[in-house]
Amino acid sequence: MGLLAVMDREKSSARTKFLELISARKVIKFFCLFVLIYFLLMTVWPVVGPVYSKFYQAAGGFLFGSFGRGNVVRFSQSDNIKYDICITAFNRHNLDDNGEIQASQFYHSIHYGDYMHIAFLTALIAATPLPLKRRAWSLVWALILMHVFIALKLAIVIFSLFSIALGKNAELANRNIVLAEHITTGFIIAFFIWVLVSFRSKDLVAILKKASLRKK
Repeated sequence: MGLLAVMDREKSSARTKFLELISARKVIKFFCLFVLIYFLLMTVWPVVGPVYSKFYQAAGGFLFGSFGRGNVVRFSQSDNIKYDICITAFNRHNLDDNGEIQASQFYHSIHYGDYMHIAFLTALIAATPLPLKRRAWSLVWALILMHVFIALKLAIVIFSLFSIALGKNAELANRNIVLAEHITTGFIIAFFIWVLVSFRSKDLVAILKKASLRKK
C-alpha cells in the first residue's frame, strides 16, 4: 500500500509539473505574440495616422461640433509637431471687452492619447489563444467599447474647455483634462475591455480549475 501511495504521489507530481510546463509555454507564447503585434501596430502609425486623424476629426465634429446656446467646437490639424490636432471650444455669445470671442484651445496627440491604447487592446485580443471567429467578434466589440471610452474622454475635455473659456472652475477643469488624458487611464480601460470581451464564465472556471490542480 505504501508503494502504491508513493507511486500515486509521483504520478500526481509529474502531472502537475506537466501542466505547469504547458501553462508556462502558453504564457510565453502569448506574451511574445502580444509584443510582436503591438510593435507592428505602432510602427504602421505613419501610414494609419493621417487616415485615423481625419476619422477622429470628422467623428468629433459630428458629435460635438455645435450644441446648445451658441457652443461651438472646432477640430483642426495642429501646427505643433508634437500633437496631431487642435481642439477649439468657444461660445458665440461669450465676448471680451473688445468684442472678440473668448476661445479655449487644447492640443491633442491622437497617436499617444488614443491609438496607442487601441493598438494595446488589439494586440491583447489577437494574442489570446481563442478560436479565430471568437477573437474576431471580441475585437469588433472591443473597438466599439474603446471608441465609446474615447468619446467620453473627449466630452470631458471639451466641457472642461468651455469652463475655462467662460472662466468657471478653471482649476477643476484643468484637473479633469489631465485625468482624462492620463496615459495610464487608457491602458487600464483597455485591459478591462479585453477581459470583458474575451473571457466567459466557463473560461474563468477552467482557469480556476487549472490553478487548483497546480496547488495539489
